[in-house]
Amino acid sequence: MQLDHIHLTVNAEISSGFKRLDREGARKFLDSVLREIGMKPLGPMSWAEAEDLDFPGQSFVQMISTSHISLHFFSETNEIYFDLYSCKSFDSEKVLRLLDETFGLRNWHGLKYTRANGQEPTVERIGNKELVLAKN
Repeated sequence: MQLDHIHLTVNAEISSGFKRLDREGARKFLDSVLREIGMKPLGPMSWAEAEDLDFPGQSFVQMISTSHISLHFFSETNEIYFDLYSCKSFDSEKVLRLLDETFGLRNWHGLKYTRANGQEPTVERIGNKELVLAKN
């Protein structure tokens, strides 16, 4: 099996209507992502309420059989920071659609970085529904 090593990151301002990422909401979002990209959890999801009151919100991390998924939600600024890394290939457009459907992406940007063994790494800048090839 070829390992693709894809890393997707998204930083986003989200809908002002989204107020809290409770454990059940995180689980529901995560289940949708896993189903959409055909991956399996490796152990239970780790979810936490922020202990640092300078940055209130919630976070989760899910180890998957091919690596990990994490998301941090900051309630005062209505921002999310999402990270998906996998050795197995996945459709980043599907993941972006789920992020938008769940959180209502407003101003956002991110990177899709591939670093498969034996291949030249590639970096795509993404944001506000446009994919742009990063210039070296």
